[in-house]
Amino acid sequence: MTPIAFFLFALLIPWVMGFAIIKPFLKQRYGYQAFAIGAGYVLGWFVTTLILRVYDYFQRPFELYEIVAIECIIAIPLLFLKARQCSIEELRLEKAPSNLSYFLAITIVVLLLYRFGLTAVDLLSKPVFPWDGWSSWSAKAKIFFYYKSIPSLSDVLTFWQFTDETMVSANGARHPYFISLIQTYTALCWGDWDDNIVNLPWWGLGLATVFVVYGSLRYLGIKMLPAILASYAAVSMPIWDIHISLGSYADIWVGASLFCSLCFLMFVLSYKERRLLFVFFIFCMITYLTKNTALIFVLSLLLVVIWHWLGWVWSIILLILGLGLYLVGHAWLDDELITYLRNLLSSGFNKKMLTYNPVEKLVWHEWFLMDNWHYLFLGGVVSVILFPLQKCRSDLYRLKLLVVSGVCLILLMLLLTLLTTKMSSLNFVAYFNRVSLYFVLVYALIPVSIYSLHRDD
Repeated sequence: MTPIAFFLFALLIPWVMGFAIIKPFLKQRYGYQAFAIGAGYVLGWFVTTLILRVYDYFQRPFELYEIVAIECIIAIPLLFLKARQCSIEELRLEKAPSNLSYFLAITIVVLLLYRFGLTAVDLLSKPVFPWDGWSSWSAKAKIFFYYKSIPSLSDVLTFWQFTDETMVSANGARHPYFISLIQTYTALCWGDWDDNIVNLPWWGLGLATVFVVYGSLRYLGIKMLPAILASYAAVSMPIWDIHISLGSYADIWVGASLFCSLCFLMFVLSYKERRLLFVFFIFCMITYLTKNTALIFVLSLLLVVIWHWLGWVWSIILLILGLGLYLVGHAWLDDELITYLRNLLSSGFNKKMLTYNPVEKLVWHEWFLMDNWHYLFLGGVVSVILFPLQKCRSDLYRLKLLVVSGVCLILLMLLLTLLTTKMSSLNFVAYFNRVSLYFVLVYALIPVSIYSLHRDD
């Protein structure tokens, strides 16, 4: 086992590296450091997995001390780079928060520390949880750890497939290796495979979510107390908290990276900071390389870009043209999700699904009931309804992008679940919970966004 001090340092250095990479791209607005810390966690782990892939490409076994040294070489010089200066007009100086605001903010921070302390105890007190972690993500990570490399995996190994070659197999071998390599690196840091320890990055992701939500809202102009309340509300949703405690599941990483992508997109479109487009595309790539099914949600973000630059009319025209091109060239595509969309568009709506859909009850259960979403989803629905009915009194027009993105993502999810036969009522609950994580952070922040848009001051 690796000494505890070095183990903690080796786990922390990817986070520091991601922070150091993102910070120079931002301007010194309110919340920029918090956002760089939060988004840097995801980026740092991605860069770490790229280093492992480079080692494998050159057929070198994974050597922890070498890998940590490379991370330090990348991180330390970048730490000396500062975020860009911005003028007072860009910063939009705000009044100092009241004593009551500081007291409430400190109270929320104490509650967050207490909550993440309990989460750490919970996460470290149980092994890898079936089904996905046990049979797929962690199974691949365990193979990579013991091989000290990334061997070719067989998705299905039938019992009659006799061979003299050493073969390794795991469910979902076709999925990207990002999550598995995170656990591989964590096991390398620990020095041995431990089902509890390899899930520690999920705890860190929960903590990073607090920073990225708070920092992004502050960067977009929301005041301190609403921003920290929104961050607490986002990470305290049971659907998010459960997946932090479970560990070994990929969907929460998809949700975090997709949210970071949206944040960078809003920064680009709101402040005309085009250099952030590079980071935006990097996080879109991370989202897709985390889990293949996230591709359709990444494409929805690009639709938001088209809407912002060209307006609704051209967005609809381009969408229709895109669907037409797809129908012509679908023979070159072999994606399960796109296949269902093709069947929907070519064969028409299923009348039974429109008159009686067995998953409608489950949609109500998963999105509206108090024990799952704390009424946050209901608050988002009410906020979206009120959004077009009121005239904005605030100059925080950039938050409209967050609202529009949340609506696009939710409509896309409803299209896939209510108007296609993608899921049956038997396996719908688990699938719907996991895919909802892709946009749950976006939708949880819609109420605070619309509240800020319609404030008098």
